[in-house]
Amino acid sequence: MITWFIPYKNIIPDDYVSSIFDIDYNKLYSNGKRLILTDLDNTLISYKATEPTDELYKWKSELEGMGFEIIIVSNSGKKRVKHFANMLGIKYVNLSTKPLKRGFKKALKIASTKYKKEEVVVLGDQLLTDVYGAKRMKLSMVLVKAIDNKTERLVTKHNRKNEDKMLKKVCKKNYGLYLVKLKKYEEDRK
Repeated sequence: MITWFIPYKNIIPDDYVSSIFDIDYNKLYSNGKRLILTDLDNTLISYKATEPTDELYKWKSELEGMGFEIIIVSNSGKKRVKHFANMLGIKYVNLSTKPLKRGFKKALKIASTKYKKEEVVVLGDQLLTDVYGAKRMKLSMVLVKAIDNKTERLVTKHNRKNEDKMLKKVCKKNYGLYLVKLKKYEEDRK
């Protein structure tokens, strides 16, 4: 991906956390969020996982109990995404082509309700797919530390190198914003 044309503000998440389990979902709900569009690999599960963890089942159940709808939006293939989505009992979009808008738009179409953009939050572990895609759609975004970056696919490793260039760009253009929103993310990647 060519990173020089991406405005640096389009890779700034609204928040950064170490895990999906560290997100304050009560706060998201009180701020009007109702739909969670989440990445699969390295956000919900590691690339090498073959089934959801007990903790993930509990997470899904608690969020649905609060009134959230959850949809997986993943660039991974149908077999893998469908397998996890079916096990969790949630909808999904595979081969979503993030950061393009197509996958996010499809997720909004298959949601059980017509949500306003202000009611949607995106969860993901990559700046150039998840964050950039969410920002292009004008959706809220929570960046999550990758579960296991040692098992990432080649294309993801390539994206991480491009992320390094973008992090330098943000640091140079707006150091204060970098410190608040991305410094911890960059430290956690090492």
